[in-house]
Amino acid sequence: MTGRNWRQVATACGLAAPVVALGAILLATLLAAPETFTWRGRALSDMGRYEARTFRLFNGGLILGGLLGIPFAWRLWVASRSGLERLGVVLWIATVGLVGVGVFFIGHTEFYLGTDLHAPAALVYFGLAPFAQWVYGTGQILADERRLGLVSIWLGIVHPLAWLGWLLSRNGASDPMAWFAVPEMVAALAFGCWILVLAFGQYRQDARSRTEPAT
Repeated sequence: MTGRNWRQVATACGLAAPVVALGAILLATLLAAPETFTWRGRALSDMGRYEARTFRLFNGGLILGGLLGIPFAWRLWVASRSGLERLGVVLWIATVGLVGVGVFFIGHTEFYLGTDLHAPAALVYFGLAPFAQWVYGTGQILADERRLGLVSIWLGIVHPLAWLGWLLSRNGASDPMAWFAVPEMVAALAFGCWILVLAFGQYRQDARSRTEPAT
């Protein structure tokens, strides 16, 4: 396999990653029993509990989607034009947090490990994802890709806006954790859409390279 072919495979992984992860989450919300998940009363991770009928779908989708994001991170790394873009790729470790959410599902300590790692994995994902978008987007702007850079940055801004809106809506509410799944889903969509934008950009580059002699 040539280097060009490996890049094309990695790009395909980038296109597939958000489709797999977001598709699994959305499908799980439709299949989950009411006692397992409701938008008002539960977090998305409740669909990954062992006793839930969405256990395999939800956790498997997160794990596979996160793993598919890793080769695409390599694709972005080799295509990076500045230290800022490479730093943004380093912050791509957020996808490892996504894998961790699936591996360390709620209640995993009953089966393995004595320490609950679900919350730390979720914090890695939700905490690092917007920073990856801001940093990488800034690198894109400095590389004269102003439009794509602004898309990256604004999709990153969606994360704190979603969480801030949720926190403000909880002021004085009888159930402070109600609707927690909504900002989770918005943040996941913002990150997934960003990956798709980048992957389509790399796909166009790969398509152009196919018309050039292989190296």
